[in-house]
Amino acid sequence: MAPGTSSGLPRLPRPTARAPQDLYHLRKLRNRIAHYEPIHQRHLTADHTKLLRILSHISPETTDWVRANDRVPEVLARRADVCAAAVPTRF
Repeated sequence: MAPGTSSGLPRLPRPTARAPQDLYHLRKLRNRIAHYEPIHQRHLTADHTKLLRILSHISPETTDWVRANDRVPEVLARRADVCAAAVPTRF
C-alpha cells in the first residue's frame, strides 16, 4: 500500500493494491479537469465507481448522501444523445 494511504482511508477493510491504484487514476482525472484537458475519451462510469469506492472508505455516510444526490449516472446515460444532438444539453 502507498505510504499514508491507510490513514486517509480509515474504513479500508484490509490492505489492497486497488486503493492506491484508484487514487492514482482519480488524481489523473482531477488533474485533467483542473487543467481544462478533455476527459470525454475516458471511461467515466469506471471513474465514478472508483470515486464512490474511495469515498466509502473515508465516510460511508457521505457516500450515501452522494448516491442520493448524484446526477453523474443520469448525465452519462444521456451523453450519446447529447453528442448526437438528439437532445439538448442541460445544466
